[in-house]
Amino acid sequence: MPMSEYTALRERTALVSGSGRGIGRAIALKLAAHGAAVVVNDLDPEPADETVALIEQAGGRAVAFAGDVTAAAFPDRFVGAALDAFGGLDIVVNNAGYTWDAVIQKMTDEQWATILEVHLGAPFRILRAAQPVFSRTAKAECRAGERLTVRCRKVVNVSSVAGTG
Repeated sequence: MPMSEYTALRERTALVSGSGRGIGRAIALKLAAHGAAVVVNDLDPEPADETVALIEQAGGRAVAFAGDVTAAAFPDRFVGAALDAFGGLDIVVNNAGYTWDAVIQKMTDEQWATILEVHLGAPFRILRAAQPVFSRTAKAECRAGERLTVRCRKVVNVSSVAGTG
C-alpha cells in the first residue's frame, strides 16, 4: 500500500537518529508509512540517502541528515533540519547506537566513554535541543485556542537487550 494512504501521522515531523540502516531504518519507514515527514540520520551519507529514497519511492516525505550524534553542533543542526525542511517537530526517536564487542577486562576507558556518549549523552542533547521547539509550538497552539486539540509530541528512546545476554 502506498504511504500516502496512511494518515495517522500526517502533518507530523519526526527525527530518527541512526535511521540509515537496521532498526532505525525500519522505524523511519514505519513513521513515513503513517504519514510523518522524517529527518533520516546516519553517520554516513549513503545509508541516510538510501532510506530517504525508499521513503520517497513509496510516496513519503524525508530528508537526509548525515552526521555524528556525538558532535557538539549536531543536536541543534538536527532539530534545525526538521524545522527547515518541514516547518516543525513532533517526534524524536533516539535510536543511534552500537556495541563495542569487547569483554570488560579488554575495553578501554575511551571505548567505554564513547559508548556512554552515543547512548546517553547524545539523546540528552538532542532532547534538550528539541524541547524549546516543543514548548514554543504547544504554547502557540494554546494561544490559538487549540487547547483541547493540542498535538501530542512524542519521544522514543530505543534500547537494546544486548547487554543482558
